[in-house]
Amino acid sequence: MSIKVFLANPQDNQTLDCRPGFTGVCTLVAESLARLNARWRSGINDAAETIDVVSPDTNGSIFITDLILTSSRKVANSTIILQFYDGTNTEKIMEIEGETAPVEFSHAFAGGLPGWENAALQVITDQAAMYVVTLVSYIMVSEDLTKTYSRWSADR
Repeated sequence: MSIKVFLANPQDNQTLDCRPGFTGVCTLVAESLARLNARWRSGINDAAETIDVVSPDTNGSIFITDLILTSSRKVANSTIILQFYDGTNTEKIMEIEGETAPVEFSHAFAGGLPGWENAALQVITDQAAMYVVTLVSYIMVSEDLTKTYSRWSADR
């Protein structure tokens, strides 16, 4: 005798998804919260300037999952800086030299890259002839789960 059991959503009794796995046996299908909640935004620096590519909701933070940064040409004495900034605290994520070749950088942060309360992700370019495009995939983190700068810095 066998007993059939189904996993269901308690709010609406919808059965959770099950598909054949690599062995042919039914396997529960699950998606990560990162995949379900991910958003994206892009920004363009086309001069010597600082742009906020992504800003968190008030008193919240952002959690970066993926990043692509490209420049269209090499530019003499050029530098690209990617950083978190909250109006007071600055943490440089990376600094890239763009003098010898156009920049092509991409990274999928397996563990994610969290920011802190009210910290925007900024891209800074220092030459007028630059053209830098940044694409960021991120998750908005609620105020309840957001860390202050001092707590974030202590946890690194």
